[in-house]
Amino acid sequence: MIKTRVKVRLPAILIFFILFAFPSFGKSVNSILKIETYLSTNGVHKGEDFHAAIVVKLKEPWHINSSKPLDEFVIPTELRFEESEYITITNIHFPPHEIKNLSFSDEPLAVYEGNIIIRVSGKIFESTQEKVTLKGHLLYQGCNDQVCIAPQEAPFSVSIPILDPTNPIIFQNSEYFINEKSLDDGSQSSTFDVKASFARKGIFLTFILIFLGGLGLNLTPCVYPLIPITVSYFGGQVFGKQGKKIIMAILYVLGIAIINSTIGTLAALSGELLGTLMTNPIVLLIISAILTALSLSMFGLYEFRLPSFITNLGGVSHTGYFGSLVMGLTMGIVAAPCIGPFVIGLLTYVASIGNPFLGFTMFFTLSLGLGLPFIFLAFFSSKINSLPRSGEWMVGVRIIFGLILVGMALYFINPLIPKRVYNILFPLYIIGSGIYLLLFNKSDRNAPAFIFIKQIIAIVAIIIGTWFLKPEEKALSSMNWKPYNKKAYITALETEKPIILDFSADWCIPCKEMDKFTFSNSEVVKLSGQFSLFKIDLTSGTSSETISIKEKYNIKGVPTIVFIDKKGSEITDLRIFGFEKPGDFIKKMNKILY
Repeated sequence: MIKTRVKVRLPAILIFFILFAFPSFGKSVNSILKIETYLSTNGVHKGEDFHAAIVVKLKEPWHINSSKPLDEFVIPTELRFEESEYITITNIHFPPHEIKNLSFSDEPLAVYEGNIIIRVSGKIFESTQEKVTLKGHLLYQGCNDQVCIAPQEAPFSVSIPILDPTNPIIFQNSEYFINEKSLDDGSQSSTFDVKASFARKGIFLTFILIFLGGLGLNLTPCVYPLIPITVSYFGGQVFGKQGKKIIMAILYVLGIAIINSTIGTLAALSGELLGTLMTNPIVLLIISAILTALSLSMFGLYEFRLPSFITNLGGVSHTGYFGSLVMGLTMGIVAAPCIGPFVIGLLTYVASIGNPFLGFTMFFTLSLGLGLPFIFLAFFSSKINSLPRSGEWMVGVRIIFGLILVGMALYFINPLIPKRVYNILFPLYIIGSGIYLLLFNKSDRNAPAFIFIKQIIAIVAIIIGTWFLKPEEKALSSMNWKPYNKKAYITALETEKPIILDFSADWCIPCKEMDKFTFSNSEVVKLSGQFSLFKIDLTSGTSSETISIKEKYNIKGVPTIVFIDKKGSEITDLRIFGFEKPGDFIKKMNKILY
């Protein structure tokens, strides 16, 4: 093996001597490439990310070595940037190399040929002036099929205009940035880039996408409680005209949209998490009380109605209109914590523009998309008692919804109950609900089909409750998370190991899913040993260190997982919002390691 290596590299050594002995030859090969630079946009706002393309155009028949050569003795192609007080580089993405068999090597080599597009991502600091220049050098060694030249450095620069916050971002040079956010594995950031959408699609299509994004939020768990609540409230209403049903349903959704939009806009402009509202004990108790009151209505103890001084505002002819609006305003609080990648992107954009009116309009559009299905649900819920042959089986439907509402009331006060007590109380309630439906509820004796469905629901509830009661087995292994503090973080940077920051909260369901399914995966745990791991608890987020780290990384929702490289810079393309499967998480860990 040693002899082979000497044989392979001896011609290259002789070539270097020839180059130094005959300067004219070295001068002729020194211009084997040309470098051009492009910015993905017409400029950048202060404090935001930029994307640049370093385009290397090689003359035939020359090539340069890959950034990740197959042979450890081959000089890799590198980009090196000059230090700047206004810019930090977050990611460098080289294209895939080609494998070539060359006459001077017995083994195939990894090389670049033709036009090479190297994408660079970075962040512009808030202290930036009107215009900044990113300067760097391309380090490379060029070869053709016969000879190699000595390693060279080629300088380049990228001019980055700094735009006023009121100036729009316009995309350009699209041929170099079709996949500027792509990773090596082809995955893309899941966060909705509102600014990019405005630049590429215009305001009209962007608002349509926001509306559709709100519609998609109906698949998130925090919206589920609104279903039985809507059925409960409108199922007990008495309507005179068809038009009144539609108006009340629309007012109900408008109430949800108004509160949801107000909370979202305030959260974005203040830098607070949208879900922190759900950590306030008073809010949790109010929501739990509302759910319990509505459940009693479903059980037939009374017909739920708001006080007459509220429902009769505007005159007798408008009875119920204002009540529907008030009910929607109340339910907007329940819908507010529906955080997902789409909403995080919206929060980030509204925070960056600082325009309350535009921010409210965007969140209102999102909320209308969220509320659209509830207009139909509210309208048809009013027909529960008038369905043909409704009879006792519809009473059974109400009882099932009532049991769900009580369960949701327990769920919302989870943070206020000791964990050990809740882990017993909640499963016992589920089991008890199943037993009640199976053995004691007789409101559907004349509906065999519904009896069968109800029995299935009851059996499933008993099985799920029993499963929850089973003592949790301790994971064979788990990631070695440490609570974040500034001193420990600085010490971790000195070890030159990459860092993972996990921003989470007690009220965050996806955070718990990450702990249970992803962070306990054996392959994830094994790889995590090569990282420094910090968990930042944003349940209350009152400490100065917590506030500082949250602001530094502009955290708008949880879970958010941040990857920091060995030099202390975030790899922004790897940032995770929401639940991530173990396989996808492993790919991102490998991305920063290798």
